[in-house]
Amino acid sequence: MLYRLLLSLLLVASGWGLSAQGLFDKPNTPDSPTCPRILRDKNAMEIGAHGLGAGSMSMLYHQEGDWFFPRAERKDVSPFSAIDAKGKGTSIASLKGKVVLVGLWSTGCEPSTKMLLEFASLYAKRAQFGFELLAVNFDENQQDGGGIEGGWRRINSWMIKNRQFFEASKMAVYTPGIGKEGPSTFMDMVWSIPVLFVIDRDGKLAETHIGYKDGFVGKALMRGLGERPVPTAPTAPPAPAPAPETPKK
Repeated sequence: MLYRLLLSLLLVASGWGLSAQGLFDKPNTPDSPTCPRILRDKNAMEIGAHGLGAGSMSMLYHQEGDWFFPRAERKDVSPFSAIDAKGKGTSIASLKGKVVLVGLWSTGCEPSTKMLLEFASLYAKRAQFGFELLAVNFDENQQDGGGIEGGWRRINSWMIKNRQFFEASKMAVYTPGIGKEGPSTFMDMVWSIPVLFVIDRDGKLAETHIGYKDGFVGKALMRGLGERPVPTAPTAPPAPAPAPETPKK
């Protein structure tokens, strides 16, 4: 089954060349495997709104690496929920029994949009092979012409720009839940994107990958699908009911 999945991945991925051209400017030569987060102090944003230059107080945060967790050390991430454009949430808990890949991406990050291509190449195979893909947008609010554009307004405008890709792939995109249902379920803070989380069939975090590498989505998926489910202890048969007492004379 895994061999057929890999072959399907290679064949489908080879067909995305034309429909994906608008996703990024330099699809074959990303400058870096990651895009750092840009965090601005609230006071700096207020200063910037008055034309005094918020950029001077901005900070770049960078992180990259791969983490693999033994079964005994895996964290339960089933509360996490991905929210679609209609506000409907899909939780990890509702997908137990499937391997789930959660990918954090941004409209302005070329390495993360390359991850979307790999998601799209696998998207139609979800039901056949028993896995799920959640492409979760992780854009910071961005200043555009004096106003703040973020959330679904920004996502929708970017999807319209890349309509051909999304119409061909039919791939859904999401935003993260908040609080206990948000990215902090996986880690305290996400410092760079893209991020790929691999969740096992029990709703526990098996792998974390920060930074894009060619083919890393398919490889992570095959590892997850190749992992044998934890055997469940046989349930003891119920004890026989006691025989009714003979009524006394």
